[in-house]
Amino acid sequence: MKEANFLYTDGRNVVVTPSELQVKGSHYYLKGITAFGLALIKPQRLPGLLITLIGLAMIAENLFHFIPASWYAALSVPHYYSYSNMMMIIGVSAAIMGIALMALMPRRYALRIETAEGIKFVIVSKSKQYVDQILHAMRKAKVIDKIN
Repeated sequence: MKEANFLYTDGRNVVVTPSELQVKGSHYYLKGITAFGLALIKPQRLPGLLITLIGLAMIAENLFHFIPASWYAALSVPHYYSYSNMMMIIGVSAAIMGIALMALMPRRYALRIETAEGIKFVIVSKSKQYVDQILHAMRKAKVIDKIN
């Protein structure tokens, strides 16, 4: 077996040589990769949005009393006003948590490759610089491959 010339390695999972990309146990030969690039994976904001809407609904119920007080009596809530205060606290807390959840979810970056099998996201990371380093090594490998 000939000795490989490493263009990039992170020391664990990713190795780029002039002829292939190795990710964990998978090998992708550069001749088989038709295109590659950086992909932005946006976070799922729906859970945070739902939590915020539930919190806002609880606040609105507390302020505008959409549910009549007689319904609370039917549910055996002994002190409507203490329940109302608790509902306001929970609603504000839920709204704040939902907004924080939507704001703090990080973007993720992926190395997208196109092969005969289709499009694959082979590396996904929170660090754009990490994926950029791998992309730079792959571009360098493609240039070396064209020369040879």
